[in-house]
Amino acid sequence: MKDVRAQGKVKFEPDYLDRKLFEAFPGLVIRKDLTQDIRGTSKAPSYVIEFMLGKYCANLFDEEEVHEGLRFVHEEIAKYIPRGDETEVIKSAIREKPSHKLIDMVKVELDEKLKEGVYWARLSTANIQNIHISTDIVKAHERLLLGGVWSRVTLHYDNEKRYGKKTYPFVISRLDPIQVSHVSIEEYRRGREQFTRDEWIDVLVRTMGYETTHPRINNLRTKLLYLVRMIPLVESNYHLIELGPRQTGKSFCFTEFSPYGTVLAGGTITVPKLFVSNTNPPQPGLIANRDVIGFDEIAGSSFNADDDKNLYKTYMESGQINRGTITVAGDAGFVFNGNIEFNPRENMLQDHLFKPLPSSISDDLAFHDRWSAYLPGWELPKLIPEMFTKHVGFILDYTSELFHDELRRITSYATLWERWFEASPDEWSARDMRSINHTFSGLTKLIFPSGIMEKEDARILLEMAMELRLRVLLQLHTMSSQEFPHTHLSYRDKETNERWVVQILGEGKSANAELW
Repeated sequence: MKDVRAQGKVKFEPDYLDRKLFEAFPGLVIRKDLTQDIRGTSKAPSYVIEFMLGKYCANLFDEEEVHEGLRFVHEEIAKYIPRGDETEVIKSAIREKPSHKLIDMVKVELDEKLKEGVYWARLSTANIQNIHISTDIVKAHERLLLGGVWSRVTLHYDNEKRYGKKTYPFVISRLDPIQVSHVSIEEYRRGREQFTRDEWIDVLVRTMGYETTHPRINNLRTKLLYLVRMIPLVESNYHLIELGPRQTGKSFCFTEFSPYGTVLAGGTITVPKLFVSNTNPPQPGLIANRDVIGFDEIAGSSFNADDDKNLYKTYMESGQINRGTITVAGDAGFVFNGNIEFNPRENMLQDHLFKPLPSSISDDLAFHDRWSAYLPGWELPKLIPEMFTKHVGFILDYTSELFHDELRRITSYATLWERWFEASPDEWSARDMRSINHTFSGLTKLIFPSGIMEKEDARILLEMAMELRLRVLLQLHTMSSQEFPHTHLSYRDKETNERWVVQILGEGKSANAELW
């Protein structure tokens, strides 16, 4: 078994923020260096690994206890999380033993074609399908029907389970989802009150796995850009585009941070799977059972059919689509990620910064006007080992449930900035206002979950929200200056009556960047 002490690892040295977070949120935080130690040894995402680490490595500052807990986690991964090539071995073990335990992603579908309807479970990693699962288990854990849940499962073999002339002998007799049992927004808010704004931002960035003291990360602007990546997890129907270099962690929030996100490699998916199926009755697609859908390496995908492209535009505008007589609503935000191999601040190699997208949408003004924000991915550093934190952050399963169940439901933060500021008249369009409010609301939920902030805090978040929307507008202006004439956005300070202008003076810098 792997011995972490034998690897020449540097001893964990907690800083004041580690101890402060541990005291404020006991049992809900983990050393992120432990996650890094295990990632790569299993197909389980980080939020599953950290759930297990939280169980066995709860005392973060006792090296002996952490070492022993880490050994248990490695043993559980080896024993219970299957590899893709073990399918037949696992099937044999289920047949030969009274019961067999696994940890896997469990997905369930209802087969209405069979008499009275039958629920079939599928173990994604073990690659075993058509597993019997009881109605009671499905009713108790409806997320099984909404894309699946990582769970501890107990299976047994019953060769009496038959439909027609076929035998379906595999049965799930017990299922326990791998997730925190309870989250409380009030407890979270009370804990947040013990931290300054900048301390809390560092906590969130470390929770993402990045070290806030690294020279390439240790500035407020870069940290805020990292947090923007999390906005789709706390803000419904938030649509974001990020183009930038490879290896900057663009897809992390969809693949590792939360079970409520999903990433589509290559950005390819059929309309029925994304929006609504062609079955009778129609079944809602991913838009109805995910918080965020990431389209990774989007430059390689295609939006060839105008009708399909219009469905995207309709959904991004209204949060619902109509297919025949069926209306399907969804909360999911779209995030388009793509790679560009140039830095727009130094060498602009395209007509505009939507050009790297598929040709069918790259010049579509109406499509791109629906983005709430354009995140300048070229400002975020390529990740190297020294940028991954060895300090303490929240257990990802805790934050994913809190974001989904609590923060996402808050709808009253979007206009908090209007207490101190107002938009310049005849300058912001309705989409501009909605987009800026969306980004402001998301950052407020993350940094000020109680909705309480000072005026200058609100200014920082407002200007970031305005800048990221302005980045969309500038590209639209390049494409059609007549239809999109504005190259800046401004607001008025109600107290001083001063007008503040946000504009892109050079890629990645706003007019008021010095305030940050």
